[in-house]
Amino acid sequence: MPPKKKNSSTTDAPDTLTRIAIINAEKCKPKKCKQECKKSCPVVKLGKLCIEVGPKSKIAYLSEPLCIGCGICVKKCPFEAINIINLPKDLERNTTHRYGPNSFKLHR
Repeated sequence: MPPKKKNSSTTDAPDTLTRIAIINAEKCKPKKCKQECKKSCPVVKLGKLCIEVGPKSKIAYLSEPLCIGCGICVKKCPFEAINIINLPKDLERNTTHRYGPNSFKLHR
């Protein structure tokens, strides 16, 4: 009987990657849409403020700690202003600069 191989399942993937939502400020137009991203978000439907659009906001704000990275908002946005990207979790420790909420980070 051959030796057993270690099972390299995909259950390790959530521990090594984190999904974050990035909003393109040039494409996001909350006053010209019906805020489909907010209406379709499962976290917002649970009563949490994952996606916020204020009356004077120029772009939507996504809460990174609350966002589950499901990608529904990406499909619902009529302006294609939202992207979900995968980042390794270990990079969070070495962040040197962040352009702003829902924006890219620079790492060492």
